[in-house]
Amino acid sequence: PYTNNTPQNNDLSESSADILKVQGVNWLTRKVIAMANVTLNISQRTDENGNILLDIENKPSGGLPATQEKRVLNWEPVELHHGLFGNIRGRSRLCKLADLDDDYLRQGWEDGTEEVMHFKTEHLESKGVVTQQVAGFIVIGGVRYHARRVLVTKDDGEKLEAKLVYDFQG
Repeated sequence: PYTNNTPQNNDLSESSADILKVQGVNWLTRKVIAMANVTLNISQRTDENGNILLDIENKPSGGLPATQEKRVLNWEPVELHHGLFGNIRGRSRLCKLADLDDDYLRQGWEDGTEEVMHFKTEHLESKGVVTQQVAGFIVIGGVRYHARRVLVTKDDGEKLEAKLVYDFQG
């Protein structure tokens, strides 16, 4: 088992306000999230079938409730009701950078990166909205950070991107 707490580095992260709007998050919640400092509490283990299980608690400051991500890295679809995003269908996997379908998701990773975690979410209440996140490591100014590159696409061709950077404690 592996556990790590990684606070978001707001100075290095890009704004996710436009992404949250497209994902259906209301204006007030978006404003509070923009002012919050988020810490990811990540726990990783393997189940009896050899699947990698991730438990990720997104814990914002300012009194907002934490959200939980329970992911199995097997690319099987899982439908659930998320407290922030409503009804979603998600898939999670480890994959080669070359297997990602967008240049934005493939670029900017630490030298030597071959595999990353890929999360794909369909927002069932916002028809045609799909969020992809790729998690891995980047190096900025000689310092190693955990990062997520986020890409949201809509049926009309609109694409929104954001890089979220977290201070790595490991």
